[in-house]
Amino acid sequence: MAIYEFDGKKPFVPHDSFVHPQATLIGDVKIGHECLIAPGASIRADFGPVVIGDRCSIQDNVVIHVFPGSQVFIGDDVTIAHAVLIHDAQVKSRCVIGMGSILLFNVVCEEDVFVSVGSVIAKGTRVPSGKNVAGNPAAITHDVTENQKLTAKAGIEYYRELCRKYLSTMRE
Repeated sequence: MAIYEFDGKKPFVPHDSFVHPQATLIGDVKIGHECLIAPGASIRADFGPVVIGDRCSIQDNVVIHVFPGSQVFIGDDVTIAHAVLIHDAQVKSRCVIGMGSILLFNVVCEEDVFVSVGSVIAKGTRVPSGKNVAGNPAAITHDVTENQKLTAKAGIEYYRELCRKYLSTMRE
């Protein structure tokens, strides 16, 4: 895996998380337990820390970066789908960030937030707990449904199992 120390800070990946060899982690990155970091993900913590909680899925081509003096925080049981861009945002536990979405500077997604595919959350936006947002700029469309919560929970379990399979079976 492409893990690089930068300015004296080294990424931390526990033994029970999987980082694909084609993902890149630089600097002050801390990955939680049972996470899967997919091919093409770029987590660059050269200006500030990136903290990712337990049981998270950071999927293909996700870009996470930090502005000087800021940080990125991702809680537990979060799904960050393919090609998402996160810059200086907080994504609290049990959120789902849909494919191709962009979370800009100082965005906060409280617990159980769903961001629809392709949404752009404007700088400084705080999305309340349990809301679904969509669009550009993203706006609240409805309360997260019980079905969405069940689907997200099932997705976390699928990716935990995939993490274990990658750790035990992936070979070059």
